[in-house]
Amino acid sequence: MRISRELDYGVRAIVVLAANEGRVMSKRMIASGFGIPVNFLAIILPKLVQKGIIESLPGPRGGYRLARSASLISMYDVIFAVDKNFTLARCLEDKLCCDHRGRCPVLPHLQKVQEGALKYLKEVTFDKLAKGFKGV
Repeated sequence: MRISRELDYGVRAIVVLAANEGRVMSKRMIASGFGIPVNFLAIILPKLVQKGIIESLPGPRGGYRLARSASLISMYDVIFAVDKNFTLARCLEDKLCCDHRGRCPVLPHLQKVQEGALKYLKEVTFDKLAKGFKGV
C-alpha cells in the first residue's frame, strides 16, 4: 500500500494544526511546518474543510484551524477526506476487476489486512501524532 503525496501532505498539515491547536494559521505557516508546497495545500485544505476536519476563517487575520479537538480526529478521518479509494489492493475496491473473483485464495487475507489497517487508523488520533512534532 502506497499513500499518495496529497494524502501524505494532508496528514502532515493536520499534524501542524494539531500541534498548534486553537491557533489560526495561514497556508504558508502550515506549509512551513513540514516543507509542504503551498500550492499543494490549496488543493488539499478545501477537502479537509468540506469534511469538517478543519475550518477556514476568512479575512486578513484568517487562515485555518482544527474544527474539533485533535483527540477527535483520526488518521482514518483524514485519509478518507483526501483519498476516497484507500485500499490495499484494487480487488478490495472493485470486485469486478479480477477474473478470479469467487475463487481467489488471496482475497480473504487481503480483506483481513485491510480491516486491521483501517481499525488501527481509526485509533490513531492527531493529539498523539502532534506530541512529538517540533515545528511552527
